Amino acid sequence: MPYALDLILPSASAFGSWTYWLLVLIALLEGFVLTGILVPGTVIIVAAGMLAQRGVIDFATLVWCVALGSFVGHQISYVLGRFAATALRERHGFSASRYGGRASGVLRRHGPAAMLRARFMGPVAGFVPFAGGAAGLRARRFTGWNALGALPYALIVPALGYGFGALIGTLTATAPRIAVFAVIVTATLIVLGVILRRLRLALPALRSVAVSLVRAVQNLPRVRAFLARHPQTFAQIQALIAARFGTDQFLGLTATVLGVLLVYVGFAYADSVFDFLGDQSTVSADTRIANLLYAMRDDRLIVVLGWITDLGGRHGLLPLLAGATLALLALRRYDLLGGLWIAAVGNQLTVTLLKSFFDRPRSDLGYFVETSGSFPSGHAAGAVAVWAMLFYLAWRLRLLPLNIAALAAVLTAFAIGVSRVYLVEHYLSDVLNGYLVGALWLILGIAFCEWRRPMPRASAGSLRKGAAAVCFAVSALVAVYAATAMSNPLNQIADRTTQVMDDPAGLASTDLPQMTELLSGAPRQVLNLIIVAPDIAAITQALGPDWRAAPRPSVPVLAAAVFDDWTGRALPDPLVIPTFWDNRPSTMGYTQPAPVDGLRLHLRIWDSLYRTPDGQVIYAATITQEHPLDWADAEDAIAPPGPDVPASVDAVIAALNAAGLRGLRP
Repeated sequence: MPYALDLILPSASAFGSWTYWLLVLIALLEGFVLTGILVPGTVIIVAAGMLAQRGVIDFATLVWCVALGSFVGHQISYVLGRFAATALRERHGFSASRYGGRASGVLRRHGPAAMLRARFMGPVAGFVPFAGGAAGLRARRFTGWNALGALPYALIVPALGYGFGALIGTLTATAPRIAVFAVIVTATLIVLGVILRRLRLALPALRSVAVSLVRAVQNLPRVRAFLARHPQTFAQIQALIAARFGTDQFLGLTATVLGVLLVYVGFAYADSVFDFLGDQSTVSADTRIANLLYAMRDDRLIVVLGWITDLGGRHGLLPLLAGATLALLALRRYDLLGGLWIAAVGNQLTVTLLKSFFDRPRSDLGYFVETSGSFPSGHAAGAVAVWAMLFYLAWRLRLLPLNIAALAAVLTAFAIGVSRVYLVEHYLSDVLNGYLVGALWLILGIAFCEWRRPMPRASAGSLRKGAAAVCFAVSALVAVYAATAMSNPLNQIADRTTQVMDDPAGLASTDLPQMTELLSGAPRQVLNLIIVAPDIAAITQALGPDWRAAPRPSVPVLAAAVFDDWTGRALPDPLVIPTFWDNRPSTMGYTQPAPVDGLRLHLRIWDSLYRTPDGQVIYAATITQEHPLDWADAEDAIAPPGPDVPASVDAVIAALNAAGLRGLRP
């Protein structure tokens, strides 16, 4: 009986995890009238059901969390509807709007029982309880139906995720990983597009709800008394609100939104600079990521990302700017032309000044030769300031819908930033800071366009439109040709500097770290082995069949391992996830063939850059007993002293010495 109760009751200990409280919040926000449009709660809860199928979270607790959050969110919407009922009846915008009309219609047909259907009505879900409160449904009756409606929703949606999790685990055994990745990316883009479309369609209903709530507050006795005593103050407040949120002029809602964005991005930029200047861990993390990506280079990815990175540089941007300029001149859209060049020129000048001010050296591992400073990334800044501005212009010229233009701008900026980091042309912090610089000038460019936007007028003639299309099409072809056929010369990477050490045991007394780290900088394990050998091949031969070589995995292999672990498939074998020593990923990894209770012995080796007088390489090494993947994102990643580690260290030392190499403890 206690076991059966565990299957249907929430786990008390589970509520100590923020994951469950986050799910409560997601379900609540989806049921809340003002946020349900923006929060894809159903999609997130389906994903949570997939995690429950994997055993990451408890299914029964998930159901109770979703039910609780959904009940509370709808209850708040109902209370707000009752509060704003009088003010809402004075306005016809809610019932006349698309979502408000659907909510009122389902409520008229089904009464309080509509709460059984509301949660499965997508974007209308939060409007139904609000409409119920405004219609005067009795609180006790509504609450009962609300609780009754929360339970089937909380059972069905996570159960769908649970089933999808089992299905994915079966299908991915035969489906190509690239196809699965493409499905995930496509689904993400669809969700973003749906949210943008929802928001556009729901704006009238949301505006009606917001205005009704404001008027309901104004009708409170104490508020009315205050307004009667201070009519001038109230008039000034109304005028200020009208000025800030009016839609009939640039200095209204448009300027308010752009101003808020500008202030937010400005503070984010300042914070990123302080992190770069004052937090040494940021610089160390940059170095670790650069070293890891350099070690994982793939020739096919380099070709593709090399083309993408050039689309964000002068080879891609200059032809596009020229073509867009000619096209806008042909269309006589000087407002858009001014905004484009404000964003482009302002961004370039700012990046040039910041590069000379910070003067951060480039990584010597970069694929192409670059001579300018590293911080911030000019390509990342240009991807936002210029590419995103071009997509904005496409929307303003009615060539693309808003949601498609926004998604295309985000994906383009993301791809260019990834290319810069992968090719080690920039550190990660350079790219993130560049995004913020570009965003500042993008906002200013859009602000100019909106300020100077002309009144509606007759569209340009066919000849002008044709000339504009030809100009931009030719510039786009030139940009693609330049990005794929022209590039900077390749960087000739010099060998790392090495030093001579007479006694290999002295490696422990140098300034080099004695602790290995994760990519995040979290400590992993103290060095417990030093190896002296001519090269890695000699070590592999000396270890014999007891240790299988696991070459440093590539980015696709790591992604596949994470996906396999998530779907319950067997991990790639052999697999040894790199850790870092002296900010460099392990040069080579080995694993024992037979796991013990899911744990394997992993041997990782780093070139210390020290050599013996006779030219032998001194390697630093660790032997760790661990699960192949579970430890990689743990908060406390310090490897426990596995019971088989001391004996394994002794066995490796004996095997090395027997083969004529040297193995010793630090």
